[in-house]
Amino acid sequence: MSSLILDFLKSELKTFDLKLTTKIDGREGLDFLIGDNQLYLQSIDLDTTQRSIKIAKQDLGELRDNLFVALVLIIDKTPRVLYLIPSKQLLESDNDAFVNNEVSLMPSLSNWEIKIFSRGIEELEMYAISNQVEKLF
Repeated sequence: MSSLILDFLKSELKTFDLKLTTKIDGREGLDFLIGDNQLYLQSIDLDTTQRSIKIAKQDLGELRDNLFVALVLIIDKTPRVLYLIPSKQLLESDNDAFVNNEVSLMPSLSNWEIKIFSRGIEELEMYAISNQVEKLF
């Protein structure tokens, strides 16, 4: 993860008096904490054709209340938007932005997909940090 994205994340959290700490024994992606909450940091570069991210289920682990996907949108080569998505929200199949890609023959390939598209941005707005900050206390 680039230092630019990490600096943006810290800056956004500081706006709400939240401090990001590095988890010493974390695995890649799950290396950050806000209090007792774990963050799985991901980014999407909207300057490219990238319009979704896939998170391997084995990397994210068990979905739980204190696990959030911190999704940073990069626009014009600059981190601009931070979404904090509660991990259990990935189970919502009625949401066009979240897709459960289950590969029964090869479970290691199963993943959670987060899609970014015009209507999806509206759906993701409820996960803007300003709308999620109370869940971190």
